[in-house]
Amino acid sequence: MTYFVAHRGLSSKAPENTYQAFDLAILNGSKYIEFDVQLTKDKKVVIIHDETIDRTSNGSGKVKNKTLKELLSLDFGSWFSNFYKECKIPLFSDVLEKYKNINFVVEIKGKEEELVQEVLKIILSNNYWKSKIYKSENLTPNITFCSFLPGQIISLRKFSKDVFVWFLVKKIDSDILKFSNDLDLDGISPYYKLINKKNLSLVRNYHISCWGFQNPEEVKPLLALGIEGVTVDWSYPF
Repeated sequence: MTYFVAHRGLSSKAPENTYQAFDLAILNGSKYIEFDVQLTKDKKVVIIHDETIDRTSNGSGKVKNKTLKELLSLDFGSWFSNFYKECKIPLFSDVLEKYKNINFVVEIKGKEEELVQEVLKIILSNNYWKSKIYKSENLTPNITFCSFLPGQIISLRKFSKDVFVWFLVKKIDSDILKFSNDLDLDGISPYYKLINKKNLSLVRNYHISCWGFQNPEEVKPLLALGIEGVTVDWSYPF
């Protein structure tokens, strides 16, 4: 079975990483939603992909240099269309309160050492979600974690070997495989163009979920290879 993950929500139809994109994904049948987390200047965990707010808001500057109050004063929707004018940046804690019976793939996007600690603190303080990150208590954990950043992957694994961790990668080589093996990672998540029969044989001990697709037609050949997940901007089936 392949899991279809809504990339930053249904980001082809609504501004990415907003409640509106998440709501549309769920409305269209998505059971898995991926989003990115970063820290504000006042150490609040917010959901946004870029290091800066320039592309997806009417403001400018780095996320880490803005307070939550400053970010909440901005429009995170008009860049996509006027229909979404005044969309607000979501707080991670609020997203956990708003949504239930969904599965989250949380990408640790920020580089700050304390980001993983803050994310886990929020989850563990939430009565609904706090037990749903552990493999030993769930056939499939309802929150899994991923990152491109080796340091953040290490922090996640130091927290527990009982949480499901994906390593996002733009190449598959001996260093990637050694790092993943040494940390006993659960999954490797490569750029979709890396996956062919040869590379798939190298990573078959891991759950494999691909990303970076530009159109739905690119997904179908990988489904035939039997990978576990695809992260896409469109609703499924497509």
